[in-house]
Amino acid sequence: MDVIDLNERRRAAQEADLPETATCPCGEAWFELRGGPIGSGVVCMTPDGSVTGYVGYPHCIGYGKPYPRPPGA
Repeated sequence: MDVIDLNERRRAAQEADLPETATCPCGEAWFELRGGPIGSGVVCMTPDGSVTGYVGYPHCIGYGKPYPRPPGA
């Protein structure tokens, strides 16, 4: 299981000038986290609700398949 540092990923994404929202190859932009420490994903958030980190694996809610991670991610 991976623990993801979203602040680090945001910095890298800003430097690479990537789109702001991840999408599945099918076009879906919503994902659910699966496979966290209690069988489902968990998130860490700021008081305003912004997600700063997560544990688990994002799966497309349309197809149920894992989000394809870019090489080196």
